[in-house]
Amino acid sequence: MISFLLTILKNIVLKLATTGAFSFLQPWLLKVDKWCEDKLGIDIIVQDQKFQDKYPLIAERIRHLEADSHPPICLEQFDGYADLVKRIEKLEGK
Repeated sequence: MISFLLTILKNIVLKLATTGAFSFLQPWLLKVDKWCEDKLGIDIIVQDQKFQDKYPLIAERIRHLEADSHPPICLEQFDGYADLVKRIEKLEGK
């Protein structure tokens, strides 16, 4: 039962550590990770490095996708936007 609760706690802390939404908690999470590593033998943050070592091609794809996702530009700056507007205006004109 205790190992089950520790696994749940580990997964929650891991999720919090890997998301940017809780970046203000990062110093606290590093302290929790250090405590868990010293007292319980659970290493939480190194899990990401193990994944990258085990699956380097997938890790590279994830980095590439994260870099390209949601570019911070306006809709008008996308290639082909003017063509789409012309096509929509043409279709609505019929």
